[in-house]
Amino acid sequence: MKSDQPRLARRPSLWDRASWRTSASAMVLGLALGMAGAVQAESKQVNIPSAPLSEALTELGQQTGLQLLFEPGLVSGKRSNAVSGNMEPRAALDIMLRDAGLSYRIESDTVIISNPSSTGATLELGATSIVGQGMGEATENSGSYTTGLVSVGSKTPVSLKETPQTVSVITQKMIEDQRMTSLPDAMKRTPGITVRNNNYHAQQFYSRGFGIDNVQIDGTAPMDIGTGVGTFYSDRIYDLAAYDHVEVLRGSSGLLAGTGDPGGVVNLVRKRPLDHYQLKLNTSAGSWDNYRSEVDLTGPLAFDGKLRGRMVAAYTDRQYFMDNRSTEKPFLYGVLEADVTDDTMLTFGGSYDKVKENGTGDGLPRYSTGGDLHLPRHTWYTTNQAWSDSYTREWFAKLDHYFNEDWKLNTSYTYSYNDSTTEGIIPYGSVDENTNTGPYWWGSYVASWSKQSVFDINLSGSFEAFNRRHEVLFGADYQKVTSRWRAAQGMLGKGGMIDLWDPQSTPLTSDASNHNFYRDYYPNKREQYGLYSTLRLQLTDPLKLVVGARAQRYKFEQAYSMRNAAGTGPWSESDSVSDREPTTLVPFGGLIYALDDEWSTYVSYAEVFKPQAQKMKGPVDSPTSIDPMTGKTYETGIKGELLDGRLNVSAALFYTKRENQAVSDPAYPNATFSYSSSCCFLAQDKITSKGIDLEATGEITPGWEVMAGYTYNQVHNDTQETLYSTVTPKHLFKLWTAYTLPGVLSDWRVGGGMTAQSPTYVKGEAYRFDNNWNVIDSQPYKFSQSGYAVYDAMVEYKVDDNWTVAVNGNNLFDRRYYASVGTSEYGNYYGEPRNFTLTLRGTFE
Repeated sequence: MKSDQPRLARRPSLWDRASWRTSASAMVLGLALGMAGAVQAESKQVNIPSAPLSEALTELGQQTGLQLLFEPGLVSGKRSNAVSGNMEPRAALDIMLRDAGLSYRIESDTVIISNPSSTGATLELGATSIVGQGMGEATENSGSYTTGLVSVGSKTPVSLKETPQTVSVITQKMIEDQRMTSLPDAMKRTPGITVRNNNYHAQQFYSRGFGIDNVQIDGTAPMDIGTGVGTFYSDRIYDLAAYDHVEVLRGSSGLLAGTGDPGGVVNLVRKRPLDHYQLKLNTSAGSWDNYRSEVDLTGPLAFDGKLRGRMVAAYTDRQYFMDNRSTEKPFLYGVLEADVTDDTMLTFGGSYDKVKENGTGDGLPRYSTGGDLHLPRHTWYTTNQAWSDSYTREWFAKLDHYFNEDWKLNTSYTYSYNDSTTEGIIPYGSVDENTNTGPYWWGSYVASWSKQSVFDINLSGSFEAFNRRHEVLFGADYQKVTSRWRAAQGMLGKGGMIDLWDPQSTPLTSDASNHNFYRDYYPNKREQYGLYSTLRLQLTDPLKLVVGARAQRYKFEQAYSMRNAAGTGPWSESDSVSDREPTTLVPFGGLIYALDDEWSTYVSYAEVFKPQAQKMKGPVDSPTSIDPMTGKTYETGIKGELLDGRLNVSAALFYTKRENQAVSDPAYPNATFSYSSSCCFLAQDKITSKGIDLEATGEITPGWEVMAGYTYNQVHNDTQETLYSTVTPKHLFKLWTAYTLPGVLSDWRVGGGMTAQSPTYVKGEAYRFDNNWNVIDSQPYKFSQSGYAVYDAMVEYKVDDNWTVAVNGNNLFDRRYYASVGTSEYGNYYGEPRNFTLTLRGTFE
């Protein structure tokens, strides 16, 4: 009988296949690892670092040619001792299994690993697995704050210690402990990441002074987050109910993440079906009527477990500490996995969420000089007439196929569609210091949609050369984003001056709203596609070289049209842009040196580029798009995989330079402003960022988990745009820890943490308006957000084997601070006051 289960079992597990019982002779054929051949007594050169036992045994089979037979359940959670040197395979096995509590015996030409008490000829095969693209290592049910393998920046599972860039992981246990429900929640807890409000519900993520533009899902081609100015690509907020964990790479990531800023890339790893039945229930109630419920059901469906499924449903109904703000959000996620053959697995799934928002404002104003109004934190400048409706639907399909034990093909496709309609009502204008007046009600009605299609195919494998094992990846990806954004006057012209301390006392004077569109971005689309490859060469026993390159093409098209402000009459195209970037080569290089079994040091160089199609260079009568911005990141550091892999630590020094940012061309000081192809600019200025990243994540002692990160970041900005250097604090410290009490108190877990950062500042030009929205005057402003620290805590009690109940408290000392700072006119958001959440969780298997 032909079976390739040995190839599947020997790879790192991500999701499980069905169990079955078979004879020892059949399993010798079904689980054979490595080349056929008898166990020989001759010495072999062996170099295997400490690693999960299943991985180490796989590597031993590759390096020695042994056939190894083992039940995956026996090695689950165990680690191998490191072995290195010229030795007999038996000696290597003795060392590797010394602390695992396992034994082995030789039958004919096969090594069978078992419990010392095993005597029968029949073994039960536990869960085996095949590894999909971008999976890394599942963290569900691990109870850990760290993971052995990640795929961000590599597309194939690689240990953190062998990833020559800074990577942080938010595991499922951390998501549960800190009650994270959305991607922004996870990013707020991620070391080195700053989160800033873009509007009432969307956030932008910053790393090392630069924005993060892209999200990968399961390591595939990048999806645009939708936060870039003038892109209008997406209004989606990713719900964490669908994801096992979040991986965040900091620094340039153009090799596998496409175009963007050198801030980094996020990889969301989806939840996968399990090989056994599991039901999880989660319901919570918090301050300001914040309610959420989740149901997560998974297990085998048919064909002896070869067809598996998972369904996740969540519902959020919440209000906020601000006046007139509420959200309702149902969410649904489903996925099917089918073992088409022993070598091939097909995955198909999708998700749907619908969001109903009330109170769609845009933050608080300040004095025209930048001074703080010191408003009550519940103040929210909008009215009951402001609302937003949106929905997102997504479909995805994946095919994973093994050609043999060394080579694997990954193919994936994801389609996402987002639709949003918003009736926005916000303050317009800064506040006069003498009269405490200035802002007027301003409104707009906006309808937008976007659809993204991403396709990724790659071939990964390992080969032997010069008596060493090496790895290679070849692939291609494609992204197409098409969107449309239209706006009408909405409530504009119906408002009045706002009573700053009682905004609801000055409502809009009419319920009428003009929904006739007069501004339109369409077409509005971009495409990018590329070929990529990486090569991981084991140069010597401790030294590994990682090299890669991407050949990227990019094109962008946008037109902006207008008609009269009443939304009537004929449309006319105001301006448009069509830009194609020639093939651009994006290189990557890294060296990893293993100091011993636990520590490695590395250096790396990475690039990324970002087209500026909407920024035009002169002359005015025939402008053309300026050159793309380019980002380069140099990084060196040390990483440790301690306590048998239960604790990961890292320290990195980084230097990033982004060049060619657009600045106004002094040769055209009076160029007419336009909304699409603005003229005239030069690509000549730069931003530099340098600093230190420190992180420790995992288990310090049994039952004590921690995630701690400190970032020191100096950003020097030569450009006219000061956002990057002002949003990122020089010092950023994040800590969260949880401890299971010992002995008779072991049903209790306690946790706590803090987020602390140094001051940030903002400067710009403030405008005041009259009742007809004409500019009265303007003046420069500059203000700062002082440094602050926020403390959180958790207490959890295990009621029985199925149920736990937990209480989370955030901002325990009720610190008053701005979570985001904007301008003197709008965009300033208070951080949440002290709040609590009670959560009940149930798990049934």
